[in-house]
Amino acid sequence: MSGTSHPVFSVEGVSKSFGVFNALTDVSLSVRHDEIRAIIGPNGAGKTTFVNIVSGVYRPSKGRVILDGADITGLPPQKRARLGLARTFQIASLFRGMTIAEHMELAVRGRDTDRHERTELLDRMGLSAFADRDVQTLSHGDQRILEMAMAMVLKPKFLLLDEPTAGMSVAETDRMIRLIGDRLRGKVGVIIVEHDMSVVTQTSDQVTVLAAGAVATSGTPDIVLRDPLVKELYLGSAAGH
Repeated sequence: MSGTSHPVFSVEGVSKSFGVFNALTDVSLSVRHDEIRAIIGPNGAGKTTFVNIVSGVYRPSKGRVILDGADITGLPPQKRARLGLARTFQIASLFRGMTIAEHMELAVRGRDTDRHERTELLDRMGLSAFADRDVQTLSHGDQRILEMAMAMVLKPKFLLLDEPTAGMSVAETDRMIRLIGDRLRGKVGVIIVEHDMSVVTQTSDQVTVLAAGAVATSGTPDIVLRDPLVKELYLGSAAGH
């Protein structure tokens, strides 16, 4: 069971090498069951490799990945999902020709959830009015929100959001920030990999900064963003890329 006795998710001493290139080196961090942790860093910092290790696409060269007290280091993405790890992708992975409602049914295939729960979640996410629309007719922001709804309908123990506001307008980004605050904060452990500093400061409880494949610093958003090293990493690049 999740609780305050141990983190709901952690990576312990994780390293990943590709030949002679060390993409990650001895990365450790943890997320409480009610905490939102942002991962930031410039290009080449190791964020994509980190996402792939968390989700099970890559296996670390060293170290462990722990979900709700269980070692999942060697498990593929599908098994991690069944154990309660849900994720969204940097680029929306939706199916043309299918409606929102059909996507929600696809997300819970083989799971014990009822139609009322799915409808209620779509309502809370502001998507119920579009339930019967083909996803390709939705705005980019609504497509990203649908992806988050598909992850949340599984009632995960831990949620990985990979660049949730990528490609969004200012208005869409503001809406996503509100949804994260209203629907996720205090309810589930979350890691947000994000480049938009306004999203980070408004959604996260803790921030971990990756640089050259290692943890440069961690702390609350206000402390981390005042760190001289972080300012140096982002100097001349407001978007963090």
